[in-house]
Amino acid sequence: MVAVVVTAGILTGCSGAGSGDDTAGSSLGEPQATAPAAGAGTTPSAEESPTTSGGYPTCDEAKAALGPEVSSLIELEGSDNGITTGVDGPELICSWHTPETDGSSIDVEEYGGISIGISRDPEYTEESMEPVGWTVDVPAVSAAGAWALKVGGGYDPAEQLDITGVQVIRDGVVVVLTSGGVALQDVPQLASLTNEWAMNGGVALLDLVR
Repeated sequence: MVAVVVTAGILTGCSGAGSGDDTAGSSLGEPQATAPAAGAGTTPSAEESPTTSGGYPTCDEAKAALGPEVSSLIELEGSDNGITTGVDGPELICSWHTPETDGSSIDVEEYGGISIGISRDPEYTEESMEPVGWTVDVPAVSAAGAWALKVGGGYDPAEQLDITGVQVIRDGVVVVLTSGGVALQDVPQLASLTNEWAMNGGVALLDLVR
């Protein structure tokens, strides 16, 4: 499941530091179209088609869709951002970190970032997950024809997005957003990345999938 992959990526994403995130508000609107910048794993090759890419956006397009809250985050050198082959076919994995994470800053409390994953699993349905008790009623998600869950339950829209993350699903496309600091602590400069922000972000990412 892509949720496990994303969580692992957050914890091992940089030179000994994990990734992180804090929360507070949401300013996500409609997905923003942007020309993808060149970079490892972020721009499909000329031969790549919606079939080989899974119909997923590039990491640059995904980052743009998530809005200004993540604009200052960076892709770490040596990152595996981009399309990978999962059990059920292509998956998209992207992680972005605070600039401090990739330097010699002594502000360890600012080390952190966010990861997203997009995969396809037609058998992953709301009905199959309801017995677990993790499904969440989020009007903005329902209005987009999707459904959502918070791993572990206890969804609070104003709380910081954490390492267990949230998931937004539509027509078998699963979007997972997770975060965590070097010690899974809140990261002050990521205070705007709340569960509510992540739910809206999940919808924005779903809208990019072809």
